[in-house]
Amino acid sequence: MKNLRKQTLVACALVFLFCTAHMALGVTVTPVTVRPPNNDCDSAQSVVGDVKDLAFNTSRATFDGPGRCMTSPNIWYKYRATGSGPVTVSLVGSSFDTKLAVYNRVNCYPAISAMIECNDDFGNSLSSQITFRATAGSEYLIEVGGYDSDEVGPGVLNIVSAPTVPPTPKDDCANAIPVGDVTSLAFDTTGARFDGPGLCMNSPNIWYCYTASCTGDVTVSLAGSSYDTMLAVYNGCECYPVSGDLIECNDDANMGYQSEITFAAVAGNQYLIEIGGYGSETGQGVLNISCEGAPPPPSSKDDCINARGVGDVTNLPFDTTDATFDGPGLCMTSPNIWFRYTASCTGEASVSLMGSSFDTKLAAYNGIHCYPTHSDLLACNDDYNFTYQSQVFFMVTAGNQYLIEVGGYASETGQGLLTISCEGTTSADKPDLGDAPDSTNNSGKIISAYSFPHSVPGRFPTVFNDGSGLGPYGPVHLNDQAVAFLGKAITAETEADTGPDEDGVNNLRSAVSSANHDGGDDAVEMPLSLPNCGWSTIDYEVTVVEPGTELWVNVWLDFNRDGDWDDAIDCAAGQAREWAVQNQFLFDLPQGLNHLTSPGFLSSHRTFAPERIWMRITLSEQPWTGGSNPGAPGNAGSGPREKYLIGETEDYYFIPQISDPGECELCQDVNGDGIINMQDLAAHVNLWLANCP
Repeated sequence: MKNLRKQTLVACALVFLFCTAHMALGVTVTPVTVRPPNNDCDSAQSVVGDVKDLAFNTSRATFDGPGRCMTSPNIWYKYRATGSGPVTVSLVGSSFDTKLAVYNRVNCYPAISAMIECNDDFGNSLSSQITFRATAGSEYLIEVGGYDSDEVGPGVLNIVSAPTVPPTPKDDCANAIPVGDVTSLAFDTTGARFDGPGLCMNSPNIWYCYTASCTGDVTVSLAGSSYDTMLAVYNGCECYPVSGDLIECNDDANMGYQSEITFAAVAGNQYLIEIGGYGSETGQGVLNISCEGAPPPPSSKDDCINARGVGDVTNLPFDTTDATFDGPGLCMTSPNIWFRYTASCTGEASVSLMGSSFDTKLAAYNGIHCYPTHSDLLACNDDYNFTYQSQVFFMVTAGNQYLIEVGGYASETGQGLLTISCEGTTSADKPDLGDAPDSTNNSGKIISAYSFPHSVPGRFPTVFNDGSGLGPYGPVHLNDQAVAFLGKAITAETEADTGPDEDGVNNLRSAVSSANHDGGDDAVEMPLSLPNCGWSTIDYEVTVVEPGTELWVNVWLDFNRDGDWDDAIDCAAGQAREWAVQNQFLFDLPQGLNHLTSPGFLSSHRTFAPERIWMRITLSEQPWTGGSNPGAPGNAGSGPREKYLIGETEDYYFIPQISDPGECELCQDVNGDGIINMQDLAAHVNLWLANCP
C-alpha cells in the first residue's frame, strides 16, 4: 500500500514538472472539450425500462441526426421497453427550452417514417414530453435537444411505462397497423375476416394506416405475394371510409395477379390501405410502400403539433409573416399557424379574424390530433360578409377541444387579430334530414338500396317534399335553436336531395341515384353486433345544449333487406321488428356529450340477403306514433308533416357482425391473454351482461 502511494506521488510530480516546463518554454496547453458520452446517435446510451430523474447536460454537445425534429446540440438514448403499453418520456424539470423526439427504430440516422412524435413545449412549460405506445422487447431512439442552437444546459430524463396485457391480434379497420415507407413487409390474410365499406372488395382483409413521408407520388405494391390480391387506398385513416374517400381500387397490375396503386400524397397526411383478395382468396404476401418527392420541413413553433392553447379570446394578436405551411391542405396551403381551442360552453362557437391586415383564410377541426382529416373539418372560410377577412361558426361541446388553422388566401401573410366566443344557445338554423335511399325524390329516379344479388329499390322515407304532396315524408328537424342532436356535430340541409347543404353535397344525389352523403352522421359506435334471431343493443351519443329537455330515440333496421323498415320477422324468441328501438325516453340528460345504450331488441337476417344493412336513428322532441302515412308502404321511419322542432336523423349503411345465438366457442381465449382459464369465463359473463338485455 505504501509503495502504491509512493508511485502515485512520483507520477503527480512528473506531470507537474512536465506542465511547468511547457509553461516556461511558452507552450500553450489547449483544454480538451469533453463531449457527453451519448453525444452521437451511434453512441446512444442504453436505457432499459423506467428511469427516474436521469441527469444529462447538453452544454458541450454537438448536433448530429436527421434534422427532422431539431438541429440544436443533442444527445441520444436507446430505450428498450420491458412491457407493452403506453410509455411517457419527459424532460419536465430541465433548466432550458427543450425539444424531444422518439423514433420507432434504433438505426442511425432514423428516417422520417420512423418518427413517432416530436415535441417542443408540453402543457404550459418550455419542457418537452411525449407519450407513445411501446411493444415489449422493442427498442426506440430518444433524441434530446433544445428549441434552437442557443438552448442548452442541464436537465432530467424520466421514462414511465404502464404495460398492458397484449391484445389479441385484430384485422379490422379500427386497428389498422401504422406504417411509413416499407420494403417487403410480410403479411398474411389467411385467418382474416372481412370488414369495411365494401367499395373495393368483400374478401377477408387487413388494414394499414400510412403516414406519407414526402409530398409526391406514393406507390403501394403487393408484387411478390402468393395469391390473387386486391388493394385499395383511401384518404385519411377514419373507419369506415366512404366513397368520397376512395382514391383508387386495383385488382391486377403489370400483367399479373398482384395489385399496385400509385397516388399523389401530401407529406404528413395519413392514408388507409386495405389489402384483400379477388373473390374470397387469402394467403401470404409482401407490402412495399415508397414515396418519391420532397420531404416535409422540420417542425417549427408554428406547426400543428405546437398549436397554442386558447379559450375565448378578444382581438388576440398574431403574425403569419415568418410562418411556414404544414397541415392537411383541406382548406389552405398558405403559411399558417395553429391554435388549440377548449370550448367554454355547449352551443355555437364563433371564430373571427375581423380586423386583420391581410386577406385571411380560416378553418376549424374537430379534435386536436395532427394532422386532421377531411372528416374532422368543421368549417372553412375565405371571405366573410363581403370582406377579405374570415369567420366561421360551428357547434361545440363544453370542455372539448378543437383545432383552429389561420392562414391567408393564396400565399398571403401578415398581422391579424383572433376573436373566439361561445354562445350556449344559438339562433343559427341547423335543419337536418336523413340520407337513406328514397325513390320518391325530386328527380324521379329509382335509387337502389341493395344491388347484390339483385337490385332492390330504396323506399326509405328521406325526401320531405318530392312535389307529389302524398308522402310519406322524410323526417325534418328544424333546429331554429340548438337544443340537442345526435353525436358531436350536425350539418344543415334544407332538403335531402335539393337546395343548399352545409357539407357541400346533397344527402341524396337523386339525379345520379346515389345516397349516403350526410357528413354529420357520427352518433353510433360501429361495428354493430346483430346476431341472427338474437338480442342486441346499440351504443350511441347525444349532445345536449339545453339540459332538462325531454327527448325520444327511435331506431329502424331493414332486417329482411327489402328496401323499407315496415316489417317484422318471426324468430324462436319472438318477432324481430324492423322498428327495433321504439320511443326510448331520455330525460334529465346533463349538458354536453352523453354516451347512451338502447333497450334490447331482437335482430334477424334473411338467408342469401346482402351483407350490408340500412339503419335509421332519429332523435326528436316527441315520440314516434305512426309517421306521416300510417299503413302506407315505406312509411316506417318517416317524420310528421309539421316537421320536428329539434333533433337529428342519421342513416347508416354498414355490415353488421352476425352470428347465430346458438353459436358459442367453449374453449375461447376471451380476454386475449394467450391462455384459457377461469378469467375467460369471467370475461364471457361480462360480455353477456353488457350485450344482453
